[in-house]
Amino acid sequence: MISEGSCDTEDWSNDAENSALITGINYILQYTAIMSTYFETVDDLLASFGPVRDCSKDNGGCRKNFKCVSDRRMDSTGCMCPEGLRPMKDGSGCYDYSLGTDCTDGFNGGCEQLCLQQLVPLPDDPTSSNVLMFCGCVQEYKLAADGRSCLLLADHCEGPKCSKQDSRFNDTLFSEMLRGYNNKTQQVIQGQVFQMTFRDNNFIKDFPQLADGLMVIPLPVEEQCRGVLSEPLPNLQLLSGDSQFSEATGYPMMQQWRVRSNLYRVKLSAITLSTVFSKVLKSLTADSTRDELLAFIQQYGSHYISEALYGSELTCNIYFPSKKSQQQLWLQYQKEVTDQGGRRDLKAVPFISYLSGLLKTQLLSDDLVAGVEIRCQEKGTCPAACHLCRQAGRDTPSPTPVLLEVSRIVPLYSLVQDNVTKEAFKSATMSSYWCAGKGDVIENWCRCDLTALGKDGLPNCSPLRRPVLRLAPHLEPSSTMVALEWIDVEPLIGYKVSDYIIQHKRVEDPSEAEIYTGEVLSLMDDLFSGLGSSCVVAGRRSGEHPHSMIYSIIFKCLEPDSLYKFTLYAVDSRGSRSDASFVTVRTSCPMVEDSKAEEIADKVYNLYNGYTSGKEQQTAYNTLMEVSPPLLYRVQHHYNSHYEKFGDFVWRSEDELGPRKAHLILRRMDRISLFCRSLLRSGFIQSRTESVPYMLCRSDDTRPGGTLWHSSLHETRLACLEKVVTVQRNIYGKSKLR
Repeated sequence: MISEGSCDTEDWSNDAENSALITGINYILQYTAIMSTYFETVDDLLASFGPVRDCSKDNGGCRKNFKCVSDRRMDSTGCMCPEGLRPMKDGSGCYDYSLGTDCTDGFNGGCEQLCLQQLVPLPDDPTSSNVLMFCGCVQEYKLAADGRSCLLLADHCEGPKCSKQDSRFNDTLFSEMLRGYNNKTQQVIQGQVFQMTFRDNNFIKDFPQLADGLMVIPLPVEEQCRGVLSEPLPNLQLLSGDSQFSEATGYPMMQQWRVRSNLYRVKLSAITLSTVFSKVLKSLTADSTRDELLAFIQQYGSHYISEALYGSELTCNIYFPSKKSQQQLWLQYQKEVTDQGGRRDLKAVPFISYLSGLLKTQLLSDDLVAGVEIRCQEKGTCPAACHLCRQAGRDTPSPTPVLLEVSRIVPLYSLVQDNVTKEAFKSATMSSYWCAGKGDVIENWCRCDLTALGKDGLPNCSPLRRPVLRLAPHLEPSSTMVALEWIDVEPLIGYKVSDYIIQHKRVEDPSEAEIYTGEVLSLMDDLFSGLGSSCVVAGRRSGEHPHSMIYSIIFKCLEPDSLYKFTLYAVDSRGSRSDASFVTVRTSCPMVEDSKAEEIADKVYNLYNGYTSGKEQQTAYNTLMEVSPPLLYRVQHHYNSHYEKFGDFVWRSEDELGPRKAHLILRRMDRISLFCRSLLRSGFIQSRTESVPYMLCRSDDTRPGGTLWHSSLHETRLACLEKVVTVQRNIYGKSKLR
C-alpha cells in the first residue's frame, strides 16, 4: 500500500492549492462528473486532466524518498511514500513508523542530544529507500544502552561492578517529580514521564547528586518543627449508621496532632521525556481510540507534578469515647502541667505527650482511660532538632525528605504537539475523571456509551453516589429533637440530583423487619416548598471545599427516650435512585424538674407519715398518678435517699395505698428504658437551656404537579435564613445537691 507525502514542484508545491483543487474535484464529482455520460468512473474523470506529474525528471519534484506517481488519484498530490512507510512530521521524507523515532516530531525524536538521519535502501525493494533516524551524542559523550540518552565518557563505567542507570531511579531523591500523577486519586503513578540524568552538578547539603532538571529550594528554619493541635471535633465516622451517642457524655470526639517540617520546595526547571514515555506518547494520534488513551492514563496518570513540597510529617489522631472525657483530660492536663512549671510549659509538654505518658504508666482512672486511643502515622523521618516528634534514646539520621504536598500540576496532554491529538487526549482525560471512561463529557454532563448501562437499563457511566447521612456535629440530639446532615453528592460534571428522599420511623428493635417504612418526605416537594409539617425544617449551606454543599434537616417533635431510624437516598434527573444510608439514634431521656421531684418526695413522706386518712391516701395517689413516669422515678429516688430508714418507697406505697393502687403507680415506670433509669439514679440532675443557630431554607420555585422533575437541586432558587433553636437538656452529676 502506498501512502501520500508532500513534494515540491512549481505548480503543486503549495498544500493549500492542492486542497483547493481536490475540493473542486469533489464538487465536480458530486454535481457534474457522476451525472455525465462521458465518464463512467472517477478514475476516467481524473485521467481527463492529464498526468499529475512528470515523473521522468528529478523524481517529479518529490522530496527525498517519496515516490513519484504520474496518475491522478483521489486525495493525491502525486508524491507517495513507499509501502510500509509514513510521512515524517514535517513532510520532508518517509520513515518506518514502527521504529518510533522521528527527528521532526517536535521532541527531537526522543534523543537527549542529536537526532541523525540516513537514507537506506529497503530490503524488499532496493529501488526505494527509508529515512533511518537514530540518536547520537556530541564529543566527550557516549550513547547509553537505551539508545537515546548520552553518558559523559569521563564518568562512564562498564562492567559488573557498575550499577545500571535505571537502578538509581527508585532511590533518587524527589523521584515523584519525574513520574506521572493521577489527579483524581491524588496518587503518584509509577510510570516514568521524564528522563533522569546526572550530568549537571546538582547537589544539596547532606544528600547525593540530584537528577538534572530539579530545582531544590531549602526552606527557612521557621518552616520546620511546627506542631499544631486541632480543636476537638465530633468523630464523624461514629455519627452515621448505628450512631454512638450518649446524652450523659456527649458525642465521641477526636483531635489531631500534627508536627510538620517543610524542608524543600522542589520545581521542574527543565524536562526531557523518558525514552519509553516519548515512544508511547508519539504513538498516540487523533485517530487513537478512547481505550488506547485511557490505557496511557492508567500507565502514566493524567498530569505531572511541576512543583511540590518535601519534608517530614507526623500525624496522630486522638480518639476520645466522649466529649466529657476529652474535656476532663484537657482540664487535668492544663492543671498538672501548669502546676509543675507555669503556663509556658504547655508548649514544652504537648497534650499528646502527656496522654501517651499517662497511658503507658496507667495513671488514668478507669473512667477516663476507657476508649482513649492514639493512632499515629509518620511520613519521612523526624529531624533530630525537633523535640516535638523526636523519640528519646533513638539515633536519628539525617532525614530523607518525602512528598508532603503537591503545589502545582500540569496535564500530560500539554506535552502533545498536534492540536487535534491534544483535544482527543484532553477528552479522554475528562472522560476518565468524570465519566468512568465510559462516556464523553458534554458541557457539564456525561454522554454515556451505548454499552454503559446499569441493571435498570439506564446509562450509568456517571453512577449516582450514595449520600452519607449523619448526625449534625454542631447539634446533639435532645429528648424531642434530632438534627441530621449530609454532603451533596452531585458532581460538577455528570448526573444531576433532583431530590433527596428522607424516611423516618420510630422502632423498638433496629433489626426488626422493614414492614413499616415510616413517614417519607421529599426534600424539595415537602420541605423546601414549605408544604410539610413545621416539626421538620430543612436548610442548605456551603461546605468546607469549593463547590460543595451540605443539606441539613431538623426533626423537632419526636418522642423522648425512643429509638428512631432515619434513611436517606438521592434521586437523579433520570429517575434513578442511589443506595440508601441510615442513622439510628435514641432520643435523650425526658426532661425532669429535679427540685419539683424532691418537693413531691417530701410531700408524699409527710402524707405517709403517721396515721394516713382516706383523704390523705387519695391526695398521695392523685399526686403520684399526675406526674410523668421519669419524674415519678426521680420522686422514688429522692424518697429512698432521704427517708429509706422509715421504709422503702414501694413498700410504703403498698402499705399506705394498698397493693392495687401501688401497682397502678409503679407500673408506669416500666416504660422507662434501662439507660434512662441509670441516669435518673444520678446524684443530681440540672436542666440546661442552650440556643443553637441553624439554617432554614424555602424554595422560590414551584414544580409542575404530576410531572417528573428533570432539573437539579443546584438550580433551585432558595431563600435561606439563619434561625435559632432553643434546646433543653438534662445535666447529670454524681455529687448530691445537699
